[in-house]
Amino acid sequence: MNDVTRDELTARLNASMEARMVEILTGIADNKFSIENSEQYFQIKDLIDLTFHPKKEVAFRAAWTLEYIFMNYHCAGDHLDDLLSRFAAQKNQSCMRHYGKILAYLTSKKATGLKQGQLENTNLEPIVDIMFSWLIDEKVLVATKVHAMQVLANLAPRYTWIKEELLETIAYLEDLETVAFFGRAKQIKKALKKVNV
Repeated sequence: MNDVTRDELTARLNASMEARMVEILTGIADNKFSIENSEQYFQIKDLIDLTFHPKKEVAFRAAWTLEYIFMNYHCAGDHLDDLLSRFAAQKNQSCMRHYGKILAYLTSKKATGLKQGQLENTNLEPIVDIMFSWLIDEKVLVATKVHAMQVLANLAPRYTWIKEELLETIAYLEDLETVAFFGRAKQIKKALKKVNV
């Protein structure tokens, strides 16, 4: 594959993919990291920008690719500030799901790709507020709410006030949400019991 500039990346994300979406998007990501000189290749910032593309399919595919890259190439540390600064502006439901999943991973004990102490030295309170707002917003997809709930649970040891508020929010939502939400809520409540405040 030749170098892929931002414009070429946009065109590829905009092309019809039908049943080959995963193959195409993983190929784009894998090729970026398989070449030695990637200056001519699209930058992760370009991909983050494209998650705000007005065409929802392009934005979704960019978010999917971003998640794949952060999970498989462990380079989120170089882009953490940019990603976190964009959370409040992200209104595309499909992209919110991927943003939430990325953050649930980055705030977990299994996270890789962050610099030593990077998350601890980042003020995440604005993100906490966003995660709570996603959790209680009726329009937000259940999968996104589940990721938001996980992010909050992951941050509860650091921001001790989260534990009680999250437990109260879960109790309120359990009667309103789906079985999928209830299943994850049960796991998170169990994990929160172990958090000392």
